[in-house]
Amino acid sequence: AIVVGDQDEPIELARYGRLYEDPSGKLQPADLAQAKPSDRLPSGGTLSFGYSTSAWWLHVRLRNAGAGSGYRLLDIGSPLQDYVDVYVLRDGRTLTHVETGDRRPFANRPIAQRSPVLPLQLAPGETVDVWIRLAAYDGLHEAVKPVLWKASAYAQDAQTQTLVFGLYYGLLLTIMAYTLFLFVSTWQGAFGWYVAYILAFLAWSVTFRGYGFQYFWPRHPDFNNQFLAIAAAASYATCGVFLIYFLDTRRHAGGGMHKVIAWSSAFAAAWIVPALFGVYALTFVATIPAGLVLIGAGLATGIAQRHGIQARPARYYLVAVSMLSFGAVLYWLRMLGVLPSNVVTENALQLGSALEVLLLAFGLADQMNILRAEKLLAEQTALRTQAELAHRLEHEVQERTQELESANRRLNEMAITDELTGAYNRRHFNTVFAAEIARHNRHRAPFAFCLLDVDHFKAYNDHYGHQKGDEVLRRLSSHIRATLRRSGDQFFRLGGEEFGVVFTIDEPPDKAQAFVERIRAGIAELGIPHEHNGDGQGVVTASFGLVILGGETRNMQPEGVYALADQLLYRAKAEGRNRVVTQMV
Repeated sequence: AIVVGDQDEPIELARYGRLYEDPSGKLQPADLAQAKPSDRLPSGGTLSFGYSTSAWWLHVRLRNAGAGSGYRLLDIGSPLQDYVDVYVLRDGRTLTHVETGDRRPFANRPIAQRSPVLPLQLAPGETVDVWIRLAAYDGLHEAVKPVLWKASAYAQDAQTQTLVFGLYYGLLLTIMAYTLFLFVSTWQGAFGWYVAYILAFLAWSVTFRGYGFQYFWPRHPDFNNQFLAIAAAASYATCGVFLIYFLDTRRHAGGGMHKVIAWSSAFAAAWIVPALFGVYALTFVATIPAGLVLIGAGLATGIAQRHGIQARPARYYLVAVSMLSFGAVLYWLRMLGVLPSNVVTENALQLGSALEVLLLAFGLADQMNILRAEKLLAEQTALRTQAELAHRLEHEVQERTQELESANRRLNEMAITDELTGAYNRRHFNTVFAAEIARHNRHRAPFAFCLLDVDHFKAYNDHYGHQKGDEVLRRLSSHIRATLRRSGDQFFRLGGEEFGVVFTIDEPPDKAQAFVERIRAGIAELGIPHEHNGDGQGVVTASFGLVILGGETRNMQPEGVYALADQLLYRAKAEGRNRVVTQMV
């Protein structure tokens, strides 16, 4: 039995347990109690069964020899094992049975961690049997390293792993974003395929490490496995295409090596389709050799090109792949128990792949610098020519733009201006009047509108002629527009001798009446002779209907306000003309 005391060091259970093979996949712990253990020995503390349709059982006996509580955490050590069943028995009776694994919903896990973790509570002097059953969906087993942790030590290790992977994924995302920016800026194929490679590799790593299942799709275990296979195949395929662009294998690697890389990439990409339909084990069995061929072909191409025209990219690639390979070797040697488990060996794969991604990014940046240097002279000449042409064109465009803007302004003014009087026309009035009424309704801003009509204008035209009548309208319009000095005041000719004034007013609202009175008096003071004006003055005058909307009125309609002003205008005429009739609403 494994004695659980006060030690903080994690215990690798595979080193001390017994291993049982269950070809039928139907046995239970009671069936295995009298069975013969398997002759297969774990590699260090790691259980690695490769491809096997059997279920495998690991049995360990734990005894709490201390006086205190023996609370421990059992970490299965792999986020990818398909089916994991943990039985905790005491005296042959099942105390706990947990069904988990990445083919079962994430919610089955007692503790929300990327790798299945089971809490174990041993009373002082208590002995329990722990049976761990490992089974695969289609025969492909993951390397599993069950470890018994003290809670504090596990928490510290989990924090370290979270920090490491956070920095790792942050680096990948940063490089990917930077390379994407370069791709959008240059549209160079190497940059685009490098972004695709990092994205596929990042997707594979997030899923392979269990973060995808934990955070993104915890309710979809089948999708988790499909996505892992798809990301793996896509990683190999995009890596191969990137290699073609980065080392320019079409021109510098020879036809044979270029075809090997191209066909290996296409072969890996083709396995994305079976992965969509749940073909998991076969996808990895097929794509891993394709990946090895790509790495080998890339190394051979890099070695062949290290002294040629592609020497600099080739050297970057050789160093980058060497870093990745070295990290992978350290990782698997730790898994096999050849190297001790520490921060370096546990994170060697992340470190190696991060260095690979970083070095290849440097290689791409170096390529871009070389291209920039080669094209600099031609670009300078082109820029000088372009600058001269641009200056000439800019001058012509500015002249043409000014002409067009001036013409547009004239056309716009003509479209909304009455040609005879210079006042705004009826069409523009309809737009402005409706907008001002709506603004008044929203903000309760005081608002005034008046209609004015030249008194006895028909008689004036009949006596003096239409040309003189037009001159009267022009002088009257000029006088009123000169009087309206505020930006919000607008003057309109609404038809014939009828005009309208829209203006905003300050408190108190009755100031508007005094303002309109000044306009009325000013028209009379123009002294335009009108013998047939019945007011007794013998000059041209006008009558006004003024509507003032105070701050409390709302829900007014343009038609209603206009009709009210028209009624007031007719009252002014009925009461003797040359006057202002006002109503505040």
